[in-house]
Amino acid sequence: MCLSDFLRSQFGSPSGLFGSLFVAPFLNFTNMSLIRSSIGLLDVKPDDRVLDIGFGGGYSLLALAEKLPIGRVVGVDHSRDMVDAAASLIRARKLQARIRVRRGNVVKLPFAANTFDRILTVNTIYYWPDLRAALREIGRVLKPGGRLAVAFRSPESLRLVTLAWDNFRRYETREVAEAMRKIGFRVPRVVHSNLWRIPDDLVVVGESKKRPTRKPETHTR
Repeated sequence: MCLSDFLRSQFGSPSGLFGSLFVAPFLNFTNMSLIRSSIGLLDVKPDDRVLDIGFGGGYSLLALAEKLPIGRVVGVDHSRDMVDAAASLIRARKLQARIRVRRGNVVKLPFAANTFDRILTVNTIYYWPDLRAALREIGRVLKPGGRLAVAFRSPESLRLVTLAWDNFRRYETREVAEAMRKIGFRVPRVVHSNLWRIPDDLVVVGESKKRPTRKPETHTR
């Protein structure tokens, strides 16, 4: 495996000593501001049930737990090593009652329909095999009226580092927003911050449609 393929695979699914000792801490550090701004846009309530897809180094799990004193954070990640590392971190922080993690895939999430109030995913969409299929599956497990934050970097911000990476898709903001709309999400906000920094921060916020309220039946004599 060439260096380019190795780095792409590690950033997509950190594993082994290199993933645990170098990639996971690097992801936590470089994604910190993007994670914080995305959580702010989710507008979580203290008792919400929140899903974090592709939590990597685990910083996003802890940041979410700060906002959910009586809620629950559930993390799912494709990397078994990252799931094991996050589980150890959660035990060390004595947060087992508030954070659960498991291995899973974004196109086949291991949860029942209408499970979560909020869903977060940070810097994962480049690796999804099918953007619409993944968003459709996210919509399945999100409650009606729930909110999704998809955070990523612009193609310009990523191009130099990821130019030779295969199976890595760079997205324009409008592509993500349009894909959300086509499967039924409202897109109330698109935030592009740190425009003059590399990497920049992009967050597309989606809301699942609320079920129509049934009008009470009226009976006439």
